[in-house]
Amino acid sequence: MIDALQYIGELGLGSRLKRLSETLMRETNLIYDAHNIDFDPYLFPVFKILIDNTCVTTTELQEQLQYTQPAITQALNKLSNKKLVVYSTDKVDKRKKNFRLSKKGKELHKELTPIWQAIDQQIKWLTQGSATNLLHHISYIENQLSKKSLSKRVLENL
Repeated sequence: MIDALQYIGELGLGSRLKRLSETLMRETNLIYDAHNIDFDPYLFPVFKILIDNTCVTTTELQEQLQYTQPAITQALNKLSNKKLVVYSTDKVDKRKKNFRLSKKGKELHKELTPIWQAIDQQIKWLTQGSATNLLHHISYIENQLSKKSLSKRVLENL
């Protein structure tokens, strides 16, 4: 069967990247589910910055990730609802909230670390191929994932 997005070529690059991103997020969810971990892979970037910093504001998150303010707020709300982050009001500027990992967030981080390392190892393997251009490389990654899913690769190595 012909892959229509591959056939379209460079004009379909955005759609190909979106499809690949959705595949990776879905596969990561399967890995989390296999380990009974309730974590949304879309929250990873915000969660990782909170791991790497003692305390961070929404503005700092926005600047580091180059996400919109509503996207940052939504992610922080989801993390807060899961009790993975807590915040305090800035002593100088009462409008500013300082976010940090909660005890539960720190525990989840420890649980996720070996899983992230296994995912990282497989993603590195998938992205090391030599290709003449970006679309060929994306095709290589897509073809490898169609042969064996990311979740299967990671779970076999955990």
